[in-house]
Amino acid sequence: MSGELETLAQLYEVETAYVNASGEVREATADVLAAVLSALGAPVTDPASAAREERLRQHTQVIEPVCALPAAGTQAIEVGLPRSVHPRDCWLVLEAEDAETRRTRLMAAIQRPLGSARVEGRSMDRYEVHLSSPVDLLPAGYHELRVEGPGIEASAMVVVAPRCPLPARGWGAFLPVQAMRTRTDWGVGSYPALRETSRWVSRLGGDLLGTLPLYPAYYEEPVEISPYLPVTRLGWNELYVDPTELPELEASSEARDLLASDAFTDALAAVRRNALVDYSASMALVRQVLDALARALFATPSPRRRELEDFARARPEMVAYARFRAGERVETSTPSSGGAAVPDGDRARSHLYAQWVAERQLAAAGGNLLLDLPIGVHPSGFDPSFEPTVFALGVEGGAPPDAFFARGQRWSFRPLHPRGLREQRYRHVVAVLRHAMRHASVLRLDHVMGLYRLYWVPAGADATEGAYVRYRDDELRAIVALEAQRSGTAIVGEDLGTVPDEVRLGMHDDRMLRTWVLQFEASAGAPPPDPPELSLASIGTHDLPRFVTYWEAPMHASWRQALGGDARRGLRASLDHLAAGPARLLLVDVEDLWLERVPHNRPGTGPETGNWRHRAARTLEEIFEDEEVATALQRIDALRQEEDG
Repeated sequence: MSGELETLAQLYEVETAYVNASGEVREATADVLAAVLSALGAPVTDPASAAREERLRQHTQVIEPVCALPAAGTQAIEVGLPRSVHPRDCWLVLEAEDAETRRTRLMAAIQRPLGSARVEGRSMDRYEVHLSSPVDLLPAGYHELRVEGPGIEASAMVVVAPRCPLPARGWGAFLPVQAMRTRTDWGVGSYPALRETSRWVSRLGGDLLGTLPLYPAYYEEPVEISPYLPVTRLGWNELYVDPTELPELEASSEARDLLASDAFTDALAAVRRNALVDYSASMALVRQVLDALARALFATPSPRRRELEDFARARPEMVAYARFRAGERVETSTPSSGGAAVPDGDRARSHLYAQWVAERQLAAAGGNLLLDLPIGVHPSGFDPSFEPTVFALGVEGGAPPDAFFARGQRWSFRPLHPRGLREQRYRHVVAVLRHAMRHASVLRLDHVMGLYRLYWVPAGADATEGAYVRYRDDELRAIVALEAQRSGTAIVGEDLGTVPDEVRLGMHDDRMLRTWVLQFEASAGAPPPDPPELSLASIGTHDLPRFVTYWEAPMHASWRQALGGDARRGLRASLDHLAAGPARLLLVDVEDLWLERVPHNRPGTGPETGNWRHRAARTLEEIFEDEEVATALQRIDALRQEEDG
């Protein structure tokens, strides 16, 4: 590998080597580095010249485009000035989020010089500059900072962030919406089913209902049913809307006739009988009715139509999404995007209507949801079209080889572009977080290490050939914490697998809960360990075998013997241990309570294994009436309260 290419990679914060799960150092090849650097926008045909230009750009930067500061403690940034400009001739102008403007001499704010350097004939002096005093701290929020002086006008977004809010000690149940069955379902769960399950958990003393991601997916060509590869992270899944609960049904004879027709009734009965979710078939049925209801709504003026028009003005990204799903050209997002008009075409109007009613039905599901935010979106999805500058081209996110995946992993999504994010001041990240937190009391961040670094695999390369790209974790973490504090949402980071110490240290500093899984932490012949206090504890995850399968594995014979040998007794002992333990939150898989064997996902396998299509063996009506299930959850509630006392 050429020294120039390696230098360029370091300047662009691409790691040229990493330590794998076995402790081996793996070096990225020149081809991989070149591909990753190209995806970052670095010219690689002449790496020496590109490195000189990038070094000069960094050297002459007056202030960073984004600065993250703590809400308590020292609030300082670094400012660089050309040697020809003296600090006494410069001003700091700070426009706070509340519209207050502070204008001070730069000289008065300098705490100490940080040194001088000369690159390519350009001399720069750097200073540590305090933006506040210990008794007059900048409040939490997004602020605008400018440095003004002779020939200088630089600006930055300043993010002042508190720590994430902590949830009260409690417990929750886990049951994905897609798996929820009722006597009247459409072959898949619904937001009203989520609402009723949430209320049931609350009646038993639970604080949370956890589910898989609830974002729109492709159920027509190209079909992609994984909830971790959605069309967008800015909307909700229209499939889970229950059309029979919508007021437009009364005004739409077309929809009522459709629901009463023999062909529709037969098709609905067929999907309801399916052992697995048939997403395309169920979506086709829901879509037919939603189309008819949308036509009824737009036929005449009404208070409901005005509410939808207000939704369109407040959520221009949903208008753009509706046009995207209708096959229309999408206008890219801008800082001033707003006030979008309702689209004219029937297809786009139907998609907008579907998003509006999905939002309302999810809002009615209650305020105790643990929602899941995927790290990526479908490469052909809406988000890369709406925000093209923040998605890297020619690469995909993944993971290097480890003990579970010897060939590494390709996750099929385009990674967020670290420089593109900073240049747009994280507008897209803020929008995604606000959307997710609108209805989440707890939000799980999939692959939380992605706030720090992400493994990029060039297009066409094997997953063993990739490189880690660094993100500005201080800025991303600050934005997560600020948005969490404003919405009152606790944050859980998915930190399973090989995770650097810096990630878990950062999570602790941010008061972000870790993910602790008994299947990963327990060892044969040893007593079950205690999870850390700042964690969400569970027996397994949606990517792991069910408890009974794990319990019956040959390696756990001594553990089975110690706990009595019976799976139900072992489950109870395991849940008792976690419920009485120190973890801030405990999540119980409802289906484990009747020793379900079928998992939601078998990583590394394809659709032939039924991944993401599992339907619960029992209807919600049966679950709600099951005294054994209720007793098990009430026991967990009692143990959690004993520890509180």
